[in-house]
Amino acid sequence: MILADVSIKGRMRKTVMLPAKGGYVYTLDRATGEFLSAWKFAKNVTWVSGITENGKLVGRREPELNKSITVCPSVSGAKSWNQAAWSPRQGLLFVPVQELCNELIARDDPATEGQVSTGGTWRIVSPEAGKAEGYIAAFDASTGERKWTKPAASWIMASMLATAGDLVFSGDPEGNFFALDARTGASLWSFPTGAGHRGSSVTYSIKGRQYVATPTGWGSLAGAAHSARWPDTPRPRAGSTLFVFALPEVGK
Repeated sequence: MILADVSIKGRMRKTVMLPAKGGYVYTLDRATGEFLSAWKFAKNVTWVSGITENGKLVGRREPELNKSITVCPSVSGAKSWNQAAWSPRQGLLFVPVQELCNELIARDDPATEGQVSTGGTWRIVSPEAGKAEGYIAAFDASTGERKWTKPAASWIMASMLATAGDLVFSGDPEGNFFALDARTGASLWSFPTGAGHRGSSVTYSIKGRQYVATPTGWGSLAGAAHSARWPDTPRPRAGSTLFVFALPEVGK
């Protein structure tokens, strides 16, 4: 969840924003809990037909026993558990987006103690009206308007990091840690770390010198589905290395 001062319908509000796995960004007043807005950040969202101005779900699709239905986004989410980032300088929210769907079949399976029970089966599939894809997108947090999109070779499962220098950092499954222009999404820099990125980068300062650090590593149940969805991309490599980058010292 992201704390941000955002203009909502012409009024500056102290908000908490949540880009959720269901493909919507929910915005609440963080002092009172008042629902302020909900807007879609993914293109393929079919589990509901909409959300009202007071936060009520409209047209929620429920699984039916022993019948196959396709809903979007998938179990891995329109965004996984990796974090979005906010730039107060730009008024933009940067979100790692996944366009994937689920073919669901609900079953009346009894739960067995000590065993996994899912109540049915699911299969991750491509959207009916498009392709399976991942990308980073920047949105006006006040309106939900998409400002730019940066496609990925597969998907982005690492968190976003926004800085006051108008940069956005993240990493991809192919092992690249990179920086984008926060205003345009243009690629500015990339470094091959040799392993997939699934974690969160941070920035900090020591004696006035700025550093950016990122862990490498690949995993999770969602990460295991990578090769099935993108068989033509390299299988993400495991890793356990912390990479730290620094701005040049003053005068050098």
